[in-house]
Amino acid sequence: MDAETDLFVQAFWVKCRDVIRPELDEAVDALRGAGHEANISTQEFSPDKKDQPEGSPQLVLTIHPAGSAARELRYRGDVPTREIEVTATGCKTARSDLSLVTDASVKNDIALCFGSLLK
Repeated sequence: MDAETDLFVQAFWVKCRDVIRPELDEAVDALRGAGHEANISTQEFSPDKKDQPEGSPQLVLTIHPAGSAARELRYRGDVPTREIEVTATGCKTARSDLSLVTDASVKNDIALCFGSLLK
């Protein structure tokens, strides 16, 4: 793995640990408190698949609302473009620089995609 890729992957996981994961943990607690099944999973970076989405580092919140199909909120480090991609079931995909991911932006992602489940 080249140095730029290594730095981006490390920066992605630092952003996940320091900003994204704490907000997702709060959402999981709230969702479970509302009677939904929710969990968080990770996918490590795969250098041999670095140009494919399935090889990207990812942090995923999966929700199984009572009586409904599973929904996901996915934060994926796009290694070729050095951006973070945020996708969610039923929501538009957003891309940005890692530096633009803040506590407020993650809270907004959660509210936009799962707000109705958190009430």
